[in-house]
Amino acid sequence: MLVPSKVIDFDDQNNQINGHWMELQAIFEQADQCLVIDDPLKVVLDRIHDGVTQIGASAYLLSKLPLAVAGAEDDPAEVLLSRSFSAYRALVAADADWLSTRVASALAARASLELPESDRWIEQVSGATGLSVELLQQIVEHLDAGAFSGTSLEVVMALLDWLDTHPSLLLKLVRPESLEEMFGTPYKKLADDEARGKHALSWLRKLWPLWMSGVPLCELEKVFLERTTNLKQCKNARVFSLRLVPDLAFLAGLPGRLLAARLRAAEDETPVSTVLATLGSTVREGCDSPDNLAVRLHLTRSVSRVAARQHYDSIRHHIQPGSPNESFDDTLERIRNADIMASFDDIDDLSGDS
Repeated sequence: MLVPSKVIDFDDQNNQINGHWMELQAIFEQADQCLVIDDPLKVVLDRIHDGVTQIGASAYLLSKLPLAVAGAEDDPAEVLLSRSFSAYRALVAADADWLSTRVASALAARASLELPESDRWIEQVSGATGLSVELLQQIVEHLDAGAFSGTSLEVVMALLDWLDTHPSLLLKLVRPESLEEMFGTPYKKLADDEARGKHALSWLRKLWPLWMSGVPLCELEKVFLERTTNLKQCKNARVFSLRLVPDLAFLAGLPGRLLAARLRAAEDETPVSTVLATLGSTVREGCDSPDNLAVRLHLTRSVSRVAARQHYDSIRHHIQPGSPNESFDDTLERIRNADIMASFDDIDDLSGDS
């Protein structure tokens, strides 16, 4: 008989076993500790059925339910809830009535808007992103007002300006647990989502542009800790890059995603600006422009983010201007050409040395 790292001697004739048997017994007796696993969604659906829809997990779930798509055979929210673990448990228990009433209550409580047919496209974006139509409409209004024009960094600042007027919306766009891990106990102890949003936004104004500038994690850590020594493993900067940056990339990609969806619905072939089309990836990769992003991807991720930024700075004087609405393939081609031109500089340097 074998358990990790130890052999258990067993004498079948004399019915004897060595002292390691107790360890073996301790391992196998854990099988008796069977726990009943419940789906936390069950409690949330019960609360919605009881009319609790405006606060806590109930409000969060309802805000994430996809809206029905006009002409579709099935309601995606109904399909989603009917495939949950709590739905399975109800069917196993022959409690179909519980399932039908809870799903019906959730669908009835789900936010609904009467939209003109020409604006129905936004419901599909809502269903794909899990964000409410009302929230997405606010972004569209700023998009139409020209707030999201300019450079990649200027669009990011415009998004933060918008969120400054509605700080609690940040917690709908960024996972609350990511913010809690980043900002810790003082953040958790704040009174409400409004206060938490303001606290997080004040830090994002410092850290987000710094991340996009391509600096090492130690520089982010210095800003966050407000000191230059005893940085250790740069824990906070790592949490920012691994937890918050993917959510910030999602947020940054929303204006371009909404504009592209509206153009498709109108069968308009006007291209989305390169800045908006690439902004999500630009933020994710720690870049501050489509050209910077193209260098990062051209070098492949075998090259570090910081080294890619240094290479971009070294060849940028060779990069020819591109069209504001060019495809990213065209951007990559300009970067490849600039890289080739920069290689001649290296040859000239070698010739000069000789």
